[in-house]
Amino acid sequence: MLIAGLGCAAWLATRVLIVKNDLEAAQTLVDQLQAQATSFDLDALAGTSDQLQTRSAGAVAGADDPIWRAAEYIPVLGENLSAVRIVAGSIDDIVQQVAVPAIDTLSTFDLGARDPVTGGFDLTPLDKAKTILASATTVFGDAKQKMSTIDTANTIGPVKAAVEKFDGLLTTADTAITQMTPLVDVAGNVLGQNGPRSYLLAFQNNAESTALGGSAAAYSLMSIDNGSIAMVGQANSGNFVEGVPVDVPVDQSALDLYGSYLVDHINTSTSRPDFPTAASIMRAFWLRDQGSSVDGVISIDPLALARILEATGPITLSSGDVLSSDNAVSLLVNGVYMRYPRNEDAPLADAFFQAAASEIINKITTGDFDIKTMTRAITEGINHGSIMMWSASPDEQALLDGTPLQGTLPKTNDEKTVIGVYYRDTSASKIDYYLQTSTRTTTDVCTAPANPTFSTSVTLHSNLTVDEADALPQYVMSRDWLGEKFRTEIFVYGPIGASVSDARVDVQGLETIVTGRTDDLGRPVASFAAYLAPGETTTVTATFIGAPGAYGPLEVRGTPMINTTENVIEPPSCG
Repeated sequence: MLIAGLGCAAWLATRVLIVKNDLEAAQTLVDQLQAQATSFDLDALAGTSDQLQTRSAGAVAGADDPIWRAAEYIPVLGENLSAVRIVAGSIDDIVQQVAVPAIDTLSTFDLGARDPVTGGFDLTPLDKAKTILASATTVFGDAKQKMSTIDTANTIGPVKAAVEKFDGLLTTADTAITQMTPLVDVAGNVLGQNGPRSYLLAFQNNAESTALGGSAAAYSLMSIDNGSIAMVGQANSGNFVEGVPVDVPVDQSALDLYGSYLVDHINTSTSRPDFPTAASIMRAFWLRDQGSSVDGVISIDPLALARILEATGPITLSSGDVLSSDNAVSLLVNGVYMRYPRNEDAPLADAFFQAAASEIINKITTGDFDIKTMTRAITEGINHGSIMMWSASPDEQALLDGTPLQGTLPKTNDEKTVIGVYYRDTSASKIDYYLQTSTRTTTDVCTAPANPTFSTSVTLHSNLTVDEADALPQYVMSRDWLGEKFRTEIFVYGPIGASVSDARVDVQGLETIVTGRTDDLGRPVASFAAYLAPGETTTVTATFIGAPGAYGPLEVRGTPMINTTENVIEPPSCG
């Protein structure tokens, strides 16, 4: 009997060692997989996946042993063995049912592949992704339920640490799955998987700033059917009736802040920092003045196009210009106006911008680019507010809730406490190529969370000299003041539930005034108007008093400017 007991103990000790080694190796391989997936090292992914399968299967086989199971009834020891078995089994389920199918799909993914019938993108990977995500939802749910049965009170340090680490990974991964599922569904609908779609592609020009980026004066109509994409129409701001508002419900607070230009001029529909507002106005303009309805609106600016050109490489335009990531911004928002300098040349400049953007989009639809660089470019464009999307379908639009692609401010302070700083050029110029902006935000939210104060100072500086201003093309100069001065409106949106306690001008420039204190999008807003002569600087400050409640990490968002806005937050965190 003693010999049998010693034999079982030795056997169990051997199995524990095997499981320990396999689990540790699996954890290392998971880290490897994440790095390889991020860098799109598809060849390495397949090899790592094979190793991970072997290790996770080995761990679960070792823990699913009769002697192991019997030993789980031994006090203290059994609780540790049970915890290890549950972790090993959960990891193996995730690897076999989620990770391996996902890696197989990713490894064989080819953007250049085309559907033999439609000639459009092959949408098979989307179907596979939906299946994998559905499986992942079930597998992660089961794993979380099993993990909840583990009592770590009687487990040894290494086992407790492993359980807590895996539990944290489960929560993170489950959140990612929850966020990805609706986006994959939206992607299928956008690509016409469930029927033909039409989208209005709006091109914003950051040289004439508005809250969401810039004046939106160039448009293309895209038709999409089962992965097949075609440009079927184009228009610029001159093709729309100006001064007559479209019939779109807009909050009175928005009209009070931004005036009738928000709804009676399509190019300034982007004045409010809320893309659903802008998109619904653009859609209404297109329907009224171009005679067709669209299923949604997608916005892109030259900053995003420059990032995309890093993936596609230089593109030769029909004009003969070679557009690259290095010259895209300067050519599209400044150089083209040197070529077409007069106000009456505006349609030519818009057409150039429109043609350049359309040719870049056409290049993307070929799939002939570096997918790793393109993924980074698109992600950065979305995160910086240079790429946004709105769907006319309420159900689809709801799937975008909370994502940067939606182009909205958060409706609570829980996850992030966001302060928004936005600009609008009201000089009828293209002068923001020469404008430098920065913000500095201070807060006592870490020490006084029940009644915090948030103070944001905004500085604008004109990089122009007087001589440069005098030499500007007519279309870049202010329509009213030529190169003498330029007017920029500043809108500072405070946290949800806060109120404006102070709005002041710290540095005048030529002339800077406080224009109002109001509320919009459920937030307090302090607004200013700054008149800058060449080379001048102005600074304004808005201070908000927060209401009692939960405050997530502080973040400052704003208009994507040509010269990147420097945002400083003090303290940077409460950690």
